[in-house]
Amino acid sequence: MLFPSLNGPSCRSTSLAADMPASAGRDTSPWLRFTWACDKVPAVPVVGDLIRPASREEAEQVVKVILLSFSMDSTWNDSLSKVEEYITASVARLFNEEDPLCLVIPKGNRIIAASLLDPESGAVSSLVSGPSVLMEYRNRGIGSRLLHASLAALRDRGLSSATGITRTRTTAALHVYPKFGGIGEAVQFSSSSDSRHQVGESKS
Repeated sequence: MLFPSLNGPSCRSTSLAADMPASAGRDTSPWLRFTWACDKVPAVPVVGDLIRPASREEAEQVVKVILLSFSMDSTWNDSLSKVEEYITASVARLFNEEDPLCLVIPKGNRIIAASLLDPESGAVSSLVSGPSVLMEYRNRGIGSRLLHASLAALRDRGLSSATGITRTRTTAALHVYPKFGGIGEAVQFSSSSDSRHQVGESKS
């Protein structure tokens, strides 16, 4: 899921919301914020695809997978350039942290899915990119399993609750984020929002 504005340590603030029609009120907001109680997330079963932390050397692959995932979703067609700017800056910022948190699913020698996370307690969104899955691997439950692992990883970093923000009517909003106790609410964001902690999109 993708969040409206970005302030990185070395980039100017951008806004996805600025390119969207103004909404009159809460019920017509194009954004949904989901919240999960991390202590209620069940243990991740040791079955299915390997889910592991990304290495710093895989940062470029992570960017490519996330951007390909967004580009295959028509919901984001009107703001792909902003998505690219946001994801690239977020990966650069978070992979420079002392202990970056990004989960990936490898298949052979390539990465087929990624979830960039921000474990800081004050982050606007803990799920920065959302579980992003390459098109040919969708509809297999990979996004849901990656979301499960992401929430567990955030819990293990000490978060009592996690958040994720996406547009309404996306696959994430309709089919992925309501899982594991996710509760969504409509939210408004201004183009001048000054938080540097942002969010992304999810594919099942």
